[in-house]
Amino acid sequence: MPPTRKRRSRSKPDSSEVVASGGGTQSDVNNLAKKLGLESDAVSAILNCEGSGVASSRSSRSSAPGVASGTAPVASSAWSDFMTEEGFGVVSASASSGGAAGASTSAATSTKNTTAEDTSAKKESGKMEGDEESASAAKRSRTEKTSSNANPDPSGKRAYDLPILTRMRPPSQAKNADDKYIVPGLLAQTGTLDSKIVGRTKRTLNQEFDLQEPTILCNESIFGGQKVAFVATSSSAVHSIVITENGDAYTWGRNEAGQCGLSNGSTSSCVPLPVKIGLEGKFVGAALGKAHSILIEEGGTAYAVGNNKYGQCGVNTSVEAILSWRKCSVVGKASEAKIVQAACGENFSVLLDSDGFMYSAGLAEFGQLGNGETGEYFIAANKIGFANDSKFERRSVFVWKSDDYEDAKKPCGPLPDSDDVRIGSIACGKNHTIAVEAPLRKSSTATNEPQRVFSWGCGGYGVLGHGVQKDEYTPRLLNPLTGPIFKSNSPVRVAAGTHCSMALTENGHVYYCGKHRSVGEATMRPALVDVLANNMHVVTAFDGGGMTVFCSTQNGVTVSWGNGQMGELGYGINNPKSSSKPKFVEKLDSVIICDVSCGYGHTLMIICDEDEEDKKAIKKVSRIETDDLKALVKKCS
Repeated sequence: MPPTRKRRSRSKPDSSEVVASGGGTQSDVNNLAKKLGLESDAVSAILNCEGSGVASSRSSRSSAPGVASGTAPVASSAWSDFMTEEGFGVVSASASSGGAAGASTSAATSTKNTTAEDTSAKKESGKMEGDEESASAAKRSRTEKTSSNANPDPSGKRAYDLPILTRMRPPSQAKNADDKYIVPGLLAQTGTLDSKIVGRTKRTLNQEFDLQEPTILCNESIFGGQKVAFVATSSSAVHSIVITENGDAYTWGRNEAGQCGLSNGSTSSCVPLPVKIGLEGKFVGAALGKAHSILIEEGGTAYAVGNNKYGQCGVNTSVEAILSWRKCSVVGKASEAKIVQAACGENFSVLLDSDGFMYSAGLAEFGQLGNGETGEYFIAANKIGFANDSKFERRSVFVWKSDDYEDAKKPCGPLPDSDDVRIGSIACGKNHTIAVEAPLRKSSTATNEPQRVFSWGCGGYGVLGHGVQKDEYTPRLLNPLTGPIFKSNSPVRVAAGTHCSMALTENGHVYYCGKHRSVGEATMRPALVDVLANNMHVVTAFDGGGMTVFCSTQNGVTVSWGNGQMGELGYGINNPKSSSKPKFVEKLDSVIICDVSCGYGHTLMIICDEDEEDKKAIKKVSRIETDDLKALVKKCS
């Protein structure tokens, strides 16, 4: 089904009446309640108690019903429940009131004789011992809670909703109103088509092929009006692959290592315009690294081409350049299972099959293969090598570690159900991978648990979300995304940029960690992109590029931010090429984006073109055909 038809540029508050401390309106309370997974009344009670744990007794507020004047206020039930759940025990009114009662008790004690003081001291000693026991119990409770969140009881068997599907509808499959495939549409690109200069040469972007705003690319002259169902590039790639709804694959961009996979095995420096890939078959997915590419055929077979110096093509050979498409070697896959998804980092690749099992190949320097090691060894006195893998091997060990400070230096341990974990979505940055667990069946005893997110590889800039800049050699559970609020708003899909990771939840909220700009602080743990969530935007398409992030909502609002010196942010000519905060892409206002893929120096997107409202919205989007790109063809020839 096409996305929701309602469009808007900004959300208006439901109410301007202040109902919570700090000037909060009812709309603010509702938004916060949705993010926390609590009832609005409970959130309102917590806000109005202002952190005291009890109803305020200020003269400016009316007394709580049933509380006589001069008596201690009654504890807020919502706050008490929250504190109890956090392991601090029940918050009593007497414990919170403090002040006068404590002072009068102290005064009475000071007037007692020595015997009374001794008795009081004994009582106080017993009280201190009791307090220590209570504190110890509370600490154990918090530790047990952290452990139970991150390491669920293995008796809660997770039954997965299998098989895992491809993201685009297979060409041989009939349309179904209830399917969750990407809706086909028109291909658009922002960012220069001159792949020769990206990351190498700085020049003024004043040519017609320097696309500085989203532009519909060669819809008639190359695609013949066919809709595009899948777009693929990556934060390390300066080339692209798209697949039409009938399964034909097209490629263009940088081709110095033969990564475009042209039928003649050409290694020209630049393929200026989309060219149909000559590999036989119908395709349903693709993934791109810095200088290699992977295509997934409808029957579930993966093919690779391009640079293979570290084995990233996974074709079980040490040949450094694969100039024609070759079938990938996948070890440990069941014969009936199909490869359905692929993701590529700079020099490594990850595959996902229909059973939810994951396979990786390529460079092992930062642990990005997820096999628990880098295999570092000396080739010569001043040269180090790593245990790279030239074929795809299954990775079945998933680990976790408590976030408690005392456990920070302890090694990670395997999850009780490590061998049974199934993955539903994968994404790769330059040297790291992030994955989310497959969806659970309703019959599963663990259906109230969120889908778990794992990350591993290079941990620079906090990209893995574990709060430290440390490489992880095995898929590690991302504890911050296992809290109670995710039980009703589970992560469902992931994306990655060069040095950032993102997770999308059921309610369309995006959580971000890492860093994608050359300035500013890194986000060490997943943080909500609240600019969108607080305005009730439901994100449906998102991705990260070399130094950019794109998010698009179901209502036709698209934002981007980061550094985009090649026009990949889509802000237009004579407009800024960078933004520290999410900024509206004005040319895409009211345009629904079905999918987006961010590359290095460019961004690809699929624009919805399902009905008259869509056609009206995309009239303001620029178009370019082959006749307009003769200068580019001449430059690249």
